[in-house]
Amino acid sequence: MSTMRLTDDAIRAALTPAVDVRAPAGLADEIQAAIETTPQRRRAILAWPASRRLSLVLQLVLVGLLLLALIGVLLFAGSHRPPVPGLVSTYHGGPERTGVMPGPGPAGSPKREWEASVKGPIGAWSPAVVDGTVYTGDESGYVSAIAETTGVLRWQVDVGAPINSGVSIVSGLLLAGDDNGAIHALDVTRQGAQVWTYQAGGPVHSSAAVVEDVAYFGSLDGHLYALDVATGKLRWPAPIATPGPISRAIAVANGVIYVGSGNGAGSGPGMLGAYDTKTGALLWSVPLEPGNTSTPTIVDGRVFVAGGLDSTTSTSHHLYAFDAATGRPAWAVPLAAPSGKAILLGAVTGGQVFAPSVDGLLYVVDASTGSLAWTRPIGASLSPNAGFVAGVLYVTSDDRKVHAIDISTHAELWAFAVTGTPSAPAVIDGRIIVGTSLGKVVSIVGSGDPLGSATAP
Repeated sequence: MSTMRLTDDAIRAALTPAVDVRAPAGLADEIQAAIETTPQRRRAILAWPASRRLSLVLQLVLVGLLLLALIGVLLFAGSHRPPVPGLVSTYHGGPERTGVMPGPGPAGSPKREWEASVKGPIGAWSPAVVDGTVYTGDESGYVSAIAETTGVLRWQVDVGAPINSGVSIVSGLLLAGDDNGAIHALDVTRQGAQVWTYQAGGPVHSSAAVVEDVAYFGSLDGHLYALDVATGKLRWPAPIATPGPISRAIAVANGVIYVGSGNGAGSGPGMLGAYDTKTGALLWSVPLEPGNTSTPTIVDGRVFVAGGLDSTTSTSHHLYAFDAATGRPAWAVPLAAPSGKAILLGAVTGGQVFAPSVDGLLYVVDASTGSLAWTRPIGASLSPNAGFVAGVLYVTSDDRKVHAIDISTHAELWAFAVTGTPSAPAVIDGRIIVGTSLGKVVSIVGSGDPLGSATAP
């Protein structure tokens, strides 16, 4: 196969009118003059003619440089993007409240990396850990920011009332509710400077579930709030009334807010409700036993919740699973707490529900059927909690220990004692970070030694 070389003579021949074609006089000369003055006939900047092959190479190089520049811009923007909700930037692993942590957990036997003091006791809510800083609120009304690797206090702010909920970090703001019903937004880049405050109708014990630019809160006044993260303005015409006080965190997934509400034992049933995030409209609700409900957990199109938390009767504590879209029961019957005592949700993952109980046992339940798979002692008698990472469940208990349980063998890998009853754990960067009932924040790392039990010195 021959290749035609594009020469001046060939171009001239191609442009010369055939004998049976009449063209205006002088057209050929004008075309030739135009050809002679086109850019490809000029001398290149470096004093040699730019051939078509060289021009193609230069164009490819230019495109490559532009792509590299674009990648650099995207990497820069990504590295400077404000933290978004999820993982340990909020309570229990994100707005779905699955209890799954980013990890990794400590490697080897546990040891204390540091212990920091805050102003007051810290309840069951986990610290938030974002960009190398640990954030928590305490019952003396202080928000504290602590260096993740050293435990050094970076700043501390008094919000004016006890904080009995977990904090959430989004877009450079820390969101927390207090017992005076105030919801605070503090700028974490400016030593916790106040950005806005919203006044709810009652104490706010519900950690914010943040999705995109909206933070959803529940309150003990029995209302649900949707606030603009940047401004604190209510996104609905009015707060949404629920059947009773909202005392635990709420969950959000796929445009739906899942809210457990209820009063103390003997004052009417608890309720689980699903509300539209855009309008606040009630989509469905189901009654539960008397008493408050646990924080709902959303996994694989199902919502899991425990009921009767404030009831002292022996027959009113159950673990439920519902279809997240319809509210229909997902199990043939709810799981009745085997000991008759309250059970809570620690984590839901891998087709299993990990439910620590105040009877001192961990119940592991098949997520598809609700059948009990196995149990494990954890030493709890009040409000146990948990976080899951890579086949290990880290359970916190009022025996003042953090327990590491291997899910495949059901064996306890170790138990580590801390100063006070530990909160739910935040597991990230090879650390377990907990707050405690004695006003401590503790970081636990791995020593690299063989696994075993460890106690506080």
